[in-house]
Amino acid sequence: MPEAPKASGPPPREARTALSALAWNSSAALAGALLQLCYTAFTARVVRPEGFGAFAAASAALTVLGYVAGAGLSTYLLRAEELTRRTVRTAYRVAFGAGVLCCVAAQFAAAPAAVLWGLPDIDPIVRLFGLFFLTQPASLVATAALRRLDHARFASLAEAWAQFAGMACGAALLAAGWSPYGLVAAQVIAPTLVLAAASARLRTCPLPDGEPVRAAAMLGVSGAFAGYGVIQALVADVALWAVTRHLGSAVGGQFSRAVLIVGIPSSLLAQSLRRAFLPSMARVNGQGDSLGGMLPGILGMSSALACVCFGALAGVGPPVAALLLGPGWGTVGLLVPVLAAGAPLVLLCAVGYAVDETRKKMLFLLYTQLLVLAVMAACTAAAVTQVRHLAVFALGGSLAAGAGHALQIARWRRDGLIRPAALVRPYAVHALIGAALAMSGWLGVRAADGSPVAGLAGGLLGMSVVAAACWVLRRRLPLYSAAVANGLLRG
Repeated sequence: MPEAPKASGPPPREARTALSALAWNSSAALAGALLQLCYTAFTARVVRPEGFGAFAAASAALTVLGYVAGAGLSTYLLRAEELTRRTVRTAYRVAFGAGVLCCVAAQFAAAPAAVLWGLPDIDPIVRLFGLFFLTQPASLVATAALRRLDHARFASLAEAWAQFAGMACGAALLAAGWSPYGLVAAQVIAPTLVLAAASARLRTCPLPDGEPVRAAAMLGVSGAFAGYGVIQALVADVALWAVTRHLGSAVGGQFSRAVLIVGIPSSLLAQSLRRAFLPSMARVNGQGDSLGGMLPGILGMSSALACVCFGALAGVGPPVAALLLGPGWGTVGLLVPVLAAGAPLVLLCAVGYAVDETRKKMLFLLYTQLLVLAVMAACTAAAVTQVRHLAVFALGGSLAAGAGHALQIARWRRDGLIRPAALVRPYAVHALIGAALAMSGWLGVRAADGSPVAGLAGGLLGMSVVAAACWVLRRRLPLYSAAVANGLLRG
C-alpha cells in the first residue's frame, strides 16, 4: 500500500483563502437559511399540504433537466486550474443554449410527469417552472467564476439578496391567491437577479484571454459532472416519488416539508464547503501536489459542522417544525429528527464527491454514486413493499450515503491519501457532540412539555450545557487543534 502523505495540512495561504471563502459562503448560507425558514413559515400557512406535494413533485420531475441545463459548468469552473476569459465566454454560450433547450423540454415533459406522479395538477406547474432554466445555468457560471477568482464575498451577497427578492415576490403572489404558483415564481426570479449582478461584476475582473475553448470539449468534461448530478437527483427524489405515488399527495407534502427543513441547512452547508475548498484543492492539484495533506482537515471540519448543526436540529426538531409550519403538520415534527440524525453522512459523502471531482477520478465517482443509488432504491423498495412507514423512507438516504462514504474512504486509503485511523477520533468526537446535543435538546423539550415556544426554549437551554462543556474542553477538540496547526487560530 502506498505511504500516506506526511503533510499536516494545506499550505498556509490556501488554508487562509479557503477559510475566508468558507466564512463568506457560510455567512451567506446562514442568512439564506434563516430567510428560507421564514419563507417556509409563511408559505405553510397559505399553501395546503396538497399544494406543497404538487410543487415538490413538479420540482422533482424537473430535477434531471436542471442538471442537464447546468451541464456541470459550475464544477468545471470551480476546479479549473487556470480560469481564462475565453473559458468563461464558452461556458456562458453552453449555459444559455442548454437552458433554452431545457425550457422547451419542460413544456413537453409536463403531461408525462403528471401521469408518472399520478398528479394531474402538476402539469401547469411544470410548464411555469420551465422558465427557471432560461437564467439559472448562466447564473451558476457567473457565480462559480467569481468564486474561482476568490470573490466569494460578492457572489454570496448577490445570491442572498436575489433569494430575498425572489421570496418577497413569491410571498406577494401567494398572498394574492396565486397558490402554489407563487412558489414557482420565487424560484424563477432569484437566478435572474443573480445573473444580472454577478455577470456585471465578472466583466470588471481581470482575466487572461487564454487559448480558445471549444464548446464540445467543455461539454465532454462538464457533461460528466452533469451526469453525476443526475444520479444524485435520482437518489434525492426516489423516496419522495415513492411516498407521493403510494401514500398520496398530502402525505407527500408532509414528507417534502420535513425533507426541506433538514435539506435547507444540509444543502447550504454542502455548497459552502464545496465552494470554499474546491478552488484551493484545484490549485494544489494543479501544482502536482497530493491532496492527502488537505483531506483530513476538510473531512474533520465537515464532520464538525454537520454533527453540531444536525445534532441540534434533531434535538429541537418537533418544536421547530411546529413553529415554522403551524397546525396540521404534526408528521413533519416526527420525521425531522430521523432525517437530521443521518444528515451528517449525507454531507460527508457530498464532500467526498468534491474531492474525487478535483482528483479527476471520474470512474470511481460513478461507482460511488451508483452504489448510493442502489442502496437508496433497495431501502425505498423495502419501505414500499414491507413497512410503508415514513421513517423507513427517511432512513434510506442516510444508509445510502453511509455506504458511499465508506467506499470513498476505502479508495482514498488504497490510493495512499489518508489513513482511516486518522478519521476515527474526529468522527467519533464530533458524533458524540452531535448525539449529546440531540439528547440534551430532546430532554429539554420533554421537560418543557408545553407550547412549541416553550419546547424550543427548553431544548436550547438543555443544549447550552453541552455547548458550555465544548467551550471549556475546546483545546481537546480535533477541529480546534487542526485550526491551530494551520495557523488559523492562536494556540
